[in-house]
Amino acid sequence: MGVQERTPAGRPRSFDEESVLAELTALFWRQGYGQTSMSDIVAASGVHKPSLYRAFGGKDELFTTVLRRYLRERMEMFTRLIAEAGPGVDGVHRFLDLVGVDAASERGRDGCLMVMSSNELRGTLGDYDFGADYRRQMHEVLGTLVRRTLPGAPDDDVVLRLRTDLLTTHLLGLHVVMRSGASSEEIGRCLAAMHHVVDTW
Repeated sequence: MGVQERTPAGRPRSFDEESVLAELTALFWRQGYGQTSMSDIVAASGVHKPSLYRAFGGKDELFTTVLRRYLRERMEMFTRLIAEAGPGVDGVHRFLDLVGVDAASERGRDGCLMVMSSNELRGTLGDYDFGADYRRQMHEVLGTLVRRTLPGAPDDDVVLRLRTDLLTTHLLGLHVVMRSGASSEEIGRCLAAMHHVVDTW
């Protein structure tokens, strides 16, 4: 979405809201919420502070927008990986392999912005319980993958819920390991452990 910014001379200048949010997502991801100042935000976005306030509100409101946008993109990524992985237990193994490819990438080694921010802010910012929102959506999306291992199982199936709980918890923990600077070997061992469990499904 284009937003009009007034230059000091009073002429309107457009800036692309999505591009600004992408830059600020990268900034918060590198530095965390507490270590990012409004001066950092202005420098990274290239947009004057009054225009940022008009478009996004204060720092809390801006970061909430960043988190919601990131969460949407994160769920879209998981949905794409699940579609690519295919059905059954083999599909779960394939999904974990795809997660491993992402974990080895430069961006992947930074872990997950939602998990990192949950650790820093205890999962809440103002009225937004973003930690719970992330876990809920992640559980729901991963449930579509796990359901393929139990064709015909009802929604309240205990095994379906437990497998989804386990996979969700494993991936949340994996992102903490990735963010903490773990080696590729250690990340590989974490994924191998989950593959071993999935073999019993």
